[in-house]
Amino acid sequence: MPTVISKKEFPETKEANFIRKRDNFLAKVFQYVEAGILPREETEALTQALNEDKQRMDKKNEDKKIAHDSNVVYHEGHPPVVSQLRAYKHMSDNNPLVTPEIRQELELYSEEKVETTNGKKPDLKGREVGGLAQLTYTKKPMHGILLYARINGGEYDFETLVKDSKFTDTRPRRNPKEVEIREYYAYYIFDGKKVGKQSEIIRVVLNPIE
Repeated sequence: MPTVISKKEFPETKEANFIRKRDNFLAKVFQYVEAGILPREETEALTQALNEDKQRMDKKNEDKKIAHDSNVVYHEGHPPVVSQLRAYKHMSDNNPLVTPEIRQELELYSEEKVETTNGKKPDLKGREVGGLAQLTYTKKPMHGILLYARINGGEYDFETLVKDSKFTDTRPRRNPKEVEIREYYAYYIFDGKKVGKQSEIIRVVLNPIE
């Protein structure tokens, strides 16, 4: 039976394996120094460097844990504050003493963004997911996209209305054992009409299915 031999890089790059081997080395190396097998000066220099590296690694991992914990605490505590601020704004809206000038100064108002649809074009992005082409785009403030597609450089013979911000092309493959290239472009839809400019053409490569 043939065997395959693969060598691991020394020292290993995976942190857990590096830590295990480092700690094992630090715990055992000096018995061989005392026995006169390994040189003291070089070993002491290496162990000092390893211990300093351990301190940096421990500090890095501690900071990552603190950052993670702080992130969790923030995202758990932030939504109630947003709700409280929204309720406060609603209260100020119903308070006749709060003038528009006060709302403006305190920025207690909902901003309205006015833009035309003429220059808008979908920011299509695509990738292969589970052997299918999956597309995403920024939907708001539009109502969807009109999507066109072709396969392997043929005609753009596929057209569909997409109302969600994600679309999965579930059409069957022409030959699952071969690479298939699907290309897409789209226009935004607003109030049931095609508006704006054509998106960039994007390409999704579907790899063969074994």
